[in-house]
Amino acid sequence: MSENTAEKVRSIETPEGTFTIRLALDDLGEIYPGMIRYTVEASRGAETVYTYAVNSYEVPPGSLIDARQAAEIVFSRLAHDVASRPERYARPRVFTRPLPGSGTPDVVILQGSPRRFGNSARIASWCDEEAARAGLSSRVFFLQEMDIRACIGCYTCYNYGYCPVDDDMPPIIRALESASVLVVCTPVYTGTVPSGLKAVIDRCQWLHAREKVLEREVHARGLLVAVAGRRGAEPFVCVTRVVGMFMENLGIRPAAPVLAGNLDRIRDVETIAGLRDTVQAAVRALLAPRDEG
Repeated sequence: MSENTAEKVRSIETPEGTFTIRLALDDLGEIYPGMIRYTVEASRGAETVYTYAVNSYEVPPGSLIDARQAAEIVFSRLAHDVASRPERYARPRVFTRPLPGSGTPDVVILQGSPRRFGNSARIASWCDEEAARAGLSSRVFFLQEMDIRACIGCYTCYNYGYCPVDDDMPPIIRALESASVLVVCTPVYTGTVPSGLKAVIDRCQWLHAREKVLEREVHARGLLVAVAGRRGAEPFVCVTRVVGMFMENLGIRPAAPVLAGNLDRIRDVETIAGLRDTVQAAVRALLAPRDEG
């Protein structure tokens, strides 16, 4: 990401001290084509006391004003407000959602099925066992038991580096940011992943923004384990693409997926000969030390 460029700067003398109002431009075209972010900041000395950001992707086509015009309006109004009411800006106002600071596992397992004791949950437990056998910490996120809301496309994550939606997503973001292995366990629902898992995938744009804007690199390797009611490869076409794009978006290197079909007839993954060994061998391969040479 390129360094921001100051477009406008104004100094304001007040009884509370000297404030500097700054309008800066960031070219985020390396993240999304044509994305420009405009940031308006008020600072007192070296301390930033107010921040507003807007980017060109937020503004729908045909809007009366574009992102730059919106930022310039905020710049003018902020300068007027600081001059009129400097006491309101004597302390920083920070709007953010901190991520958990500890308890991050080595292995993250996203259990995408709404069924707490279904086949995907059983497979997740196999992965959990394999991580424990390797002496590594792991956590299974049972997504159906969490309050995960849909992405609202507000682009706050690309402006400020955090998501404003108040739900249970922060522990997942923090875990993925630190994990060495990610395993996604999911059934096929109408040709794709269940809605709870899809919500998590979409909300991980927050993590994508942290990587691209805040340079928080993800180092995990990934594995998809999926089950389907129908036999054959066709039911998995969309699932493998969706999860593959999810991992690619985060820079996670995926291994070959493990896919088990015909569950409408078989019913129980425990009865599929060799499946447990295959899943655990795939996890074990990801847990092996990497050859960085």
